[in-house]
Amino acid sequence: MKTKSIFSNHMVMLAALFLFFIGYFVSIYRGNTNSASNYSCLIIAASCMYSGNPTFGGELPENRALRLLARLNGLLLVIWFVIIIAQLFL
Repeated sequence: MKTKSIFSNHMVMLAALFLFFIGYFVSIYRGNTNSASNYSCLIIAASCMYSGNPTFGGELPENRALRLLARLNGLLLVIWFVIIIAQLFL
């Protein structure tokens, strides 16, 4: 019997990453930099632990909604990275 880790489950990890991104962008919008920093750490940790991350060459989920969420998370990861770099120069 093959057991799966929760970190390889597309439904759990994609939803968690999406919620972390939403929390980060809401924190930035409200000007709460401490909370945004905490969300940044969560985003980095979740992206690294997610073994099947489609952004880094993993397989896309077979479910259409999860495929869309995976692509959206990839786009949000790029936007998050650009915001982090922009904050370094401001």
